[in-house]
Parts: sequence; structure tokens; C-alpha cells
Amino acid sequence: MIRAQLVRALTFSFKAMTRTLALELFKEMVSRPEDRIDLDLAALLIALDEYPNLNVRQYLKEIDGLAAKISSQMEFSAEARPIDAIEKINQHVFEHAGFRGNSEDYYDPRNSFLNEVIDRKTGIPITLSLLYMEVGKRLGLHFQGVGMPGHFIVKCLHQSLEIFVDPFNQGEILLEEGCKKKLKQIYGENFQFEPAYLNPVNKRQILSRMLNNLKQIYVHLEDFSKALRAIEKILLITPDAPDEVRDHGTVQYKLGNFGQALKDWTHYLELQPLASDAQEIRSRLASIGRMLAFRN
Repeated sequence: MIRAQLVRALTFSFKAMTRTLALELFKEMVSRPEDRIDLDLAALLIALDEYPNLNVRQYLKEIDGLAAKISSQMEFSAEARPIDAIEKINQHVFEHAGFRGNSEDYYDPRNSFLNEVIDRKTGIPITLSLLYMEVGKRLGLHFQGVGMPGHFIVKCLHQSLEIFVDPFNQGEILLEEGCKKKLKQIYGENFQFEPAYLNPVNKRQILSRMLNNLKQIYVHLEDFSKALRAIEKILLITPDAPDEVRDHGTVQYKLGNFGQALKDWTHYLELQPLASDAQEIRSRLASIGRMLAFRN
């Protein structure tokens, strides 16, 4: 299903969207080859699970509109003059449209949903970066996501120069030294920088990181049903990720689904028999086994 067909289908069915259909659409998207994954649409499909009445097409138009306004103010090619184009993006997105990083309520789950970021004009580094990348793509710029430890930014390659942009901080333009400084601000002067921290991440990794943020937030809030939904989507991207299989079992256990927890933890030990928490998981399995035997 190509992008236009999927968007049309969503237009006609969004009012009656079921969670099962939302998951199937997300699965179809993340099963594609990397160059055919639509990052903006995939992010909105994550949101569709949370907001079943979401008008996906309207939010895609919002991103189109941001890019169109910037394009109308550019009398040059973005590809030929990327720094000038970045400055135009920053001027419109942050100064005129008013997007900003939500440092006041960083762990609000709404910061991880692209529709909420567009509506509220605030978000966390990864969702603001995703929006920035999609606006840039519409202008002819190729941005890549960079998943630094604890902070997500984007980079643009121009000839032999890597230009980094921090959308959470009003589109601050950085070179490698600026990225090192930022990480030391986060982790302290003794932080050991590795060049690999500036490597690009692919679209599946971006989506997994967004979902992992949601998982962690919902686990902290003890909203295990929503945490489970985030983990289910991560497992659609990486089906046998050991930690996610384990966490799926843990959340199922919290929800009282002991049979499913037993299956998940058994599978986890098959994947990671020498895991550091293997003995703890085996103890949990024994406990569930006794509990289920007692019920019978």
C-alpha cells in the first residue's frame, strides 16, 4: 500500500478506527524497506492507537503547510545552501510558529505523539527532531536522526561537512565540538565522548526510541495497559528484542495475565539464557507455575 492509498484509507475510516486496524497499519509501515517508510505517517499511526478519531491526513497537511510557508520565503535552493535553509526553517518553526522544547513537563506522554506536538507546539527532542526532518525533506534537505545518549538531534550532510541541529533548543546549529559540549552539560565534565554517538539512526530506530519513551513513561505512571501497547508496537519493529519480550511479560504480569507472562518470560530465557537477570526470571516463572497449578 503506497502512501497516497494509505492516507486515503485513513481519511475514510478514521472515525471508526479500531486498535487492531491501527496496529495492522503500523505493522505494514514498519515492514517496508527503509527508504519506503514514511516517518511522519508512521509517527501518526503510533498516535492513532491513542487517538482513534485522529484525522491523520489533516496533520500531514499541517506539516506540508509549514514547509510551504518556508519555501515561499526562500529565493534559493535548499540543497545548494543548506545552512541558509536551516536558518529559514528555524526562523519560521521556532520564531513565527512558536514551536519549543517542553522542558517544564518533559515526561508528559503527549510530548511523544506527533499530533500533540503539532497542536501544542511543544515536545521532546525526538518528536521535534522528527517534525524538523519532515519539514526539511519537503524542502529538499536530507536530515538524519542522531540518537545521542539522552538527547536526540538531527544532522545534514553538505559536501564534507556535518551540520548538526538541535530542534529542542530552537534549532541551535552545532558542529562536533558543540555536540560534545552539550553531552558534558547533560552528564558532567567527566563524560567520555565517542564519535559513534553522532552516527545516524534509521527510521525503525527512531520509531522504537519514541515508543520506548512512551513505555518508560507509562510504566512510571503505572498505566500498564498503555505501556503494553507501546511494547507491542516495539515488537512489531524488532520481534525478538530480548528486553522487550521480557518487559512484555512483566507488564502482562502486572495486568494479571499470568499465562501470557509465563510465555513471554520463557521465550526471554530462550533468547537470553545467560542474561544477568535469568535467575530472577526463573524464580518468577516458578512462582507463576505454582500459582496456576493452585488455580487448577
